[in-house]
Amino acid sequence: MTRAEDQDDEEDTIPRDAVQVEFVDVIDGDTFDVDYDLGPGKDPDRIRMIGIDTPETSYSYGNEPECYGEEATNRLESILLSADEIWVERDVDPVDPNDRLLRYVWYVSGTDDHQVIFLNEQMVEEGFAVARTYEPNTHHQDRLDEAEKRAIQEGRGMWTACDASVSLDPELEDDDIPDKAPIDRTKTPISDSDEELVCSFFNTRDEAQDFLNLYPEMAEDLDPDGNGKACEAYFDN
Repeated sequence: MTRAEDQDDEEDTIPRDAVQVEFVDVIDGDTFDVDYDLGPGKDPDRIRMIGIDTPETSYSYGNEPECYGEEATNRLESILLSADEIWVERDVDPVDPNDRLLRYVWYVSGTDDHQVIFLNEQMVEEGFAVARTYEPNTHHQDRLDEAEKRAIQEGRGMWTACDASVSLDPELEDDDIPDKAPIDRTKTPISDSDEELVCSFFNTRDEAQDFLNLYPEMAEDLDPDGNGKACEAYFDN
């Protein structure tokens, strides 16, 4: 298995300084136990995945169970159990205040292609975790933040199951967690007119125009003056 990060192709590879471990047990969606010895017997160490946060499943550390915590835990366990190889990579701070090893996690899939997958990113991309910056461990944070944007846009996992707004818009998810109550989707105050009410659901004039082109029967609301331009008055305000 290639371990260089500087390959010409775009596929992930195991980082040069990563260490192979053996999966022992799952704790929750971002924490699990591993064995570094890869031999007989078990001497587990606890891994806390860097740059992500999953919903809580217990009352430990002053927390309480949260929406999608059990699903995230089950997803993490299923991935690690089926992986052919598991590798962990450290950043600046190796240990958190609870003596857990802070690591990025990479694994070789058990499928025929033996693909190398960045697990921290996968959990965020599938909507089982949110991206969370923990300074100074930020080596892969941009990548994790982008994965969260894609998860929100696609309404994956917790972004549909636990989000009261289901905005599908990363800019409206300011706190980077699913909303407990519906949020205001409008960019500007709206009046009682049908045009402004309908147009408030579009972020740009181009989005409104594309919608009008697909559904010309909506012209009465989107293009009341009949000039072929959607939401002209709304976006000129």
